[in-house]
Amino acid sequence: MYVPKVTLAFVLIASAAAGQEPNPQAMQMQVQKIAQERPREAEAAARAFIMLIAPDRVEGSRSLDSLKARSLDQYWMEVAQLTVQFDMVQNLTRRDTVRAQLVARMFGLEAYARELQRAYRGAPDAQRSALRTQLETLIGGHFDIENQLRVIEMKDIERRLAEVRAETQRRIEKRTEFVKWSVDDIIRDATRPQ
Repeated sequence: MYVPKVTLAFVLIASAAAGQEPNPQAMQMQVQKIAQERPREAEAAARAFIMLIAPDRVEGSRSLDSLKARSLDQYWMEVAQLTVQFDMVQNLTRRDTVRAQLVARMFGLEAYARELQRAYRGAPDAQRSALRTQLETLIGGHFDIENQLRVIEMKDIERRLAEVRAETQRRIEKRTEFVKWSVDDIIRDATRPQ
């Protein structure tokens, strides 16, 4: 199953910036667990997520149906992947809607890339060139979204750095006052009756 190597890194960046600490191993274990246990609610979540990330592609839901008819194991791996991604986007949305929208778009491209990957495996040589071109376009879009996430992260880092610099400068400028207040507190505590 296709999962871009860089996606996890950018999801981790986006999630960490939004106050989360995702664990890649735990996420993979969650995918495996869903694929093995096959809970009905995962199917509903996966289909809802497909409609969210690919509303313009009606084939998304039909693709799940045709995958289910071909291979239950592959179907459940796809359902599990989509379910875990759906959960990640929901958690990210609570903290940062801009990043969540970008990550959801990225996941939409990944779902479509996995669909094309499955089509490529069974395609005759004459169709493989067209599928490759489609994949190149998708991965180019994926790359662009990754860069948008990087720009957002850089702006956040720059903002936080400016805040720390400003606070440090304020403390330097008010050093005498801070030292006086601290000494006053120490003396006050020392002279209190015990």
